Amino acid sequence: MFMSNNIYKALALTLIMGAGYLQSAAQVKVSVNANNQPIEKVLDQIGKSSGYEIFYVDGHLDDLGNVTVKATNEDLKSVLDRIFAGKDVTRTIRDRQVIITRRKKKDNRPGKSAGRKENKTAGAATVTRLTGTVTGTDGEPLIGATVFEKGTQNGVVTDVDGNFEINVRKPDATLAVSYVGYDGVSVKATPGKAMKITMRENSELLNEVVVVGYGTMKKSDLTGSVSQIKIDETRAATVSSVTNALAGKAAGMQVSLSTSQPGAASTIRIRGAASPNTDNSPLIVIDGFPVNPTSDGKTAVGKYNSGMNDNYLGSINPNDIESIEVLKDASSTAIYGSRAGHGVILITTKKGKAGRATVTYTGNVSAQVMANGYDMLDARNYMIQTERYRMEKWRMDNGVGFFGGKDEEATMQTNPYTPKYTQDMIDNPGETTDWFGAVTRTGFQTAHNLNVQGGAENTRYLVSGNFMMQNGLVKNNDMKRFTLRSNITQKFNEHFSGGIYLTFSRIDQNSIPSGLSSNEDSGVMVAAASQSPLQPIYDENGNYTTNPLAAYLPNPVSMLDITNKSRRNRFLGSTYVEYKPIKELTFKLNLGIDYNNQKRQVYMPKTTLYGQKVDGQADIAQYDQNDYLAELTASYVKDFSDIHSINAVIGASYQKFNSEGFTAGNSGFLSDALLYNNLSYGDYAKPWVSSSKSNSEMASFFGRINYSLMNRYLLTATIRADGSSNFAKGHQWGYFPSVALGWRFSEENFMDRARSWFSNGKLRLSWGQTGNSSIGYQAVSMYRGSNSTGTKMNHGFGGVEHLGFIISQLGNPDITWETTTEFNVGLDLGFISNRINLTVDYFNREISNLLNWRTLACISPVSGIADNMGKTKSQGLEITLNTINIDNRDFSWTTDLTFSFYRDRWEERAENWTPSVYSRYKGAVRPLQGYFLTDGLVQPGEEIPSMPGAIPGQIKIRDINGYVFNDDGTYKTDEHGIPVLTGQPDGKIDDADRVYMGSRDPGFIMGFNNTLRYKNFDFNIYFYGHFNQWTTGAYRDLWIQNAYIVDENKNVPVSIEEMWSTDNPDGWRPGFAQSSNSIHMGSTDFYLKKCWFIRCRNITLGYSIPVKKGISKLRVYADVNNPFMLTNYKGLDMETDDSAYAIPNVRSFNFGVEISF
Repeated sequence: MFMSNNIYKALALTLIMGAGYLQSAAQVKVSVNANNQPIEKVLDQIGKSSGYEIFYVDGHLDDLGNVTVKATNEDLKSVLDRIFAGKDVTRTIRDRQVIITRRKKKDNRPGKSAGRKENKTAGAATVTRLTGTVTGTDGEPLIGATVFEKGTQNGVVTDVDGNFEINVRKPDATLAVSYVGYDGVSVKATPGKAMKITMRENSELLNEVVVVGYGTMKKSDLTGSVSQIKIDETRAATVSSVTNALAGKAAGMQVSLSTSQPGAASTIRIRGAASPNTDNSPLIVIDGFPVNPTSDGKTAVGKYNSGMNDNYLGSINPNDIESIEVLKDASSTAIYGSRAGHGVILITTKKGKAGRATVTYTGNVSAQVMANGYDMLDARNYMIQTERYRMEKWRMDNGVGFFGGKDEEATMQTNPYTPKYTQDMIDNPGETTDWFGAVTRTGFQTAHNLNVQGGAENTRYLVSGNFMMQNGLVKNNDMKRFTLRSNITQKFNEHFSGGIYLTFSRIDQNSIPSGLSSNEDSGVMVAAASQSPLQPIYDENGNYTTNPLAAYLPNPVSMLDITNKSRRNRFLGSTYVEYKPIKELTFKLNLGIDYNNQKRQVYMPKTTLYGQKVDGQADIAQYDQNDYLAELTASYVKDFSDIHSINAVIGASYQKFNSEGFTAGNSGFLSDALLYNNLSYGDYAKPWVSSSKSNSEMASFFGRINYSLMNRYLLTATIRADGSSNFAKGHQWGYFPSVALGWRFSEENFMDRARSWFSNGKLRLSWGQTGNSSIGYQAVSMYRGSNSTGTKMNHGFGGVEHLGFIISQLGNPDITWETTTEFNVGLDLGFISNRINLTVDYFNREISNLLNWRTLACISPVSGIADNMGKTKSQGLEITLNTINIDNRDFSWTTDLTFSFYRDRWEERAENWTPSVYSRYKGAVRPLQGYFLTDGLVQPGEEIPSMPGAIPGQIKIRDINGYVFNDDGTYKTDEHGIPVLTGQPDGKIDDADRVYMGSRDPGFIMGFNNTLRYKNFDFNIYFYGHFNQWTTGAYRDLWIQNAYIVDENKNVPVSIEEMWSTDNPDGWRPGFAQSSNSIHMGSTDFYLKKCWFIRCRNITLGYSIPVKKGISKLRVYADVNNPFMLTNYKGLDMETDDSAYAIPNVRSFNFGVEISF
């Protein structure tokens, strides 16, 4: 085989074959019969017989003469040994390839250093010997890379260590280096010095293969909507959970952080959330195993539960992830059937690579601070605003000034105002109690990851371990995560191979209540914000103080005494065996288990507000969930004469889901010392105990075929049948088909003239159906013997208490699958050798037979029954733009931009839908509605007919509508039961004046990522944002709605200074009299606003330090996570402020190191 154009074809084939399993050269049998033939022809015979690719440089074997050899079914290695016996040839056998190089000539005298210039005279020719090493950016040697003297046919191939030696004709020659899957490099010769050449992976070539359900596919053959996310190792170590790195990375996928509490889960939505009453989360598949999250309520015990949800992606070490594929349309997801109605996320973990063992360590430390804290009153201003409120209330109560016309000075004489805080007290406020300082700290996080991988021709392995510890901003709020992963693949012989993937994770968490509510249910941060800055933390006896005017408000420092521990153990293991009777056909058996154990222990001490009420309370909860998987698939991949290509798979799957749990608790403890370790120590009359168990099964049959004609006309068809035990007989099976077409018009002849700038063009069309059964087992009625707290449902008859049961669920034997039907049209474009890639998708999705709840019009222990009712529709557009802006030896710059929007709305309402006057029959699934329109504030002396008795400073409500009545005086309604309105003011404010505002969902979502590399430096900056999204007011607005609380010794935001009052008639916020208005401020549009934010998710700067032999990579980096946010929102954080009582987000400063050897 000659080092000409054929070498590139051979190397491309090698890349594909090298991705498969290896076979020992001692096991490979070859047959050859050569009589005095050139050695090149003999090697061609061996290559064809063995299936191995054989590489050598053109002309390097010419002087070895002809060869005579005869072998029948002999070992490859033995045959090569016979051919090259006694010859100065080195043979390297690796990854189904044989690399043949010549040993150094005898005139390479010992003692000459590598790279030394040496002149030889051969006629008039002078040559210079160059030596060097070719590696990837990770420091790993590249075996079989070609090194040419530019402008000549003179070339060599790197050996097993990536080393090369070449004689060039000119001392200033340029070397051209190439390797399949990597960008070519041109390097000036450096005679006298060993050359170090680094090659960078070519993302276009590497991304040609995309993971899809039950297999892989060439990206060029995709007909569905799939987004691929590569988890960049340079940033994986800086995030505690992989979900923190996904927001904005895939068009159409929305990732929202629900809280900043350590270990908290994120909400993931793909193409909206149009199932109003069931979980809209996508299916997560890890290395082929579909995993289930644990319901948040399974270990929800004790007083506080917020922030205790199961972050099942948080159990995965981000450093272990190779790639993530997001399957969005029904054509891509239908292979997963009933569990894929809201998209699928495929996570592929890293596998071992053949070669010497490589050890990689990554570690980082970070400090964390509040990104944006509460802006509350200090002691002096708190007293000023308290007096301001009290004085204004005195005016209202006495009809003074704007509130009745009485003279203030005269009234003061007859009914004097008594201040709570004198001017002297205001001028000398003393020290402000730092409530936030008492409950918060600088957060700290550290993570350490060790990875060992390698393998021989038959066996490849990867073993990794990770430890991550996070001390949150709130004291005693901590998390520790331990993960172990082992991925092993084995080639038994040319027909059988297998592998085993094992992952274990443990998450230990101490949680202080975050609490997204107020008063007694406040979390520690909201409680700290609400405390008076004048109130000390402790009284003179060292006990926690309480507010005598607001005894319902807990002392936030006392909440640090709460013990709230949880442990989550998760074991995910799977093993597979593959059998290939022929090259094109593969049978695969996959077996797996997902074991999830959770335990939570809570004790509310008597030093807390709630604990004092119940004399201490202890709760324990444990939950075990076991999912079992057995799958058998057969896949067939065949190309026919470069015209027809088939990629087909059929299979069967069986999953069993088992779970059981229990809770127990008691109160009335004499001492807090034992915590939850002795429940019998409490003296509550009826300690609560409950337990549960459930089992369900799902059986599936599926098939998919991908057909390609001339690599330009594409067809994909899929069918899946799912049978679920959640439904009654006759409704247990659901069938989910899909079909997709693709046209690669860039391959048509009429595009020949555009090929210089137009590199890819593909049109995609798809239609398909998927399902949803995530409503539990609702087909039969169920009964219970205790309530949610474990209290028995006993009944007294004849003075004797009897154990009883009560119905808890009314069964519906007719309930069946919720079905998603989706149409998708997509366009893929590539320009300038795919340096610019654009993908556009439009989708139209309908969800019918919605799993819903029908309200029962009867007196019953149950108020509803599960049923199929209603239909919703989603439409949206997704755009992804990837560009390689600059790419040369020293500098590269790539950009990724994602843009998407969706609109979820009702198409058909449930039969028992009871609309309000402001409802829309085809309104948004998550509507913002029922708000009164406003027109500023009532001014002094202003009379409003529709608001009799309006007080200055109150919100002015607009009278915009009235009801249309029937002759009998009832409301006239339209065909949907919605009251008909006149469209004209009717002189009064009532529900007819409430309006529909629109959807709560963002108008559109974007992500913007830039990665730059300059020599050994790397830099990344990443943004994402939401735009045109309604907000209902921030804490600055909502916490002063009842401003009278300042007179109850409760603190408020500084925004109270902007409230209208007699002494501040220019104030734009509603005045103190607003709380006496019959229409609550939160029912108006006064604080409604269309907002947007652009969050800088992270800024990372790294430097790869040049290293000596023994270390292949040494990189240090600094990273700022959540450094800033651009927004018109005035609250803490627009993304996480999902209620009036949200908690601050976190900003992290990280430093890390990565080393490989």
